[in-house]
Amino acid sequence: MVRQQPSLINVEGITSVNDVIHVFEQLNHQLTDLQLEQYFLFNKSYLVVTTHMQQAIQENRFNNPLFIEKFIISFAAYYFKAINGSAGKVPDLSLPWQKLNDYAALRSAPVFISLMLGANAHINYDLPQALTKLMQEDKPEKLRSDLSIMNTLLMKSGREIIGLFEEKNALLDFLKRRFQFMYYRPAMYTILYWRIKAWRGYNMLAKDQGAMIRISTKSTKTANRLLVIARVLG
Repeated sequence: MVRQQPSLINVEGITSVNDVIHVFEQLNHQLTDLQLEQYFLFNKSYLVVTTHMQQAIQENRFNNPLFIEKFIISFAAYYFKAINGSAGKVPDLSLPWQKLNDYAALRSAPVFISLMLGANAHINYDLPQALTKLMQEDKPEKLRSDLSIMNTLLMKSGREIIGLFEEKNALLDFLKRRFQFMYYRPAMYTILYWRIKAWRGYNMLAKDQGAMIRISTKSTKTANRLLVIARVLG
């Protein structure tokens, strides 16, 4: 599944949710050697979320399980392509993902900012594109109900994600351990809000492909604000 550069991940060869999970697991062991540590927390978190999604599919909790599987595979491909681009240092990597690479230069920045930068790029920038492509091919019934289930699983995953990392700053790490709600709730509710925005972005993109410029600009501005927070708290 994972091979040598310049094509680190064979994206086209990923055809199942199991394949997606396998790549996440492989990356967990490779990112440090690839000098892509800035992706580490996002990758581990993405694995947690996808594992919960897979379990929900197996438990028949979705109205459109085949569509959800297709979505997981298609959506993850955008992230894997960003990993390929970062590993290969390609010049045309999208700005929202490039901002996560810029974060790597901030040695004392809070770790949770890397998660938010990854989530911003993948949700605010990638998700409208993924939805546009999938909805052109398939328009499943009761999709809003499935999206609600996914949001519930995302919030459930947040409780597990908060335990995946330690902050470099002793005070921030103390606050994270003793007052988890200060990290968990703001971050997860921000991500849920971004998912709502991404749906709006999909609606704009479905009507006008030129909307991608606005989507990219807004996602990049969000990333810049996160980098400012990283510098202030670093």
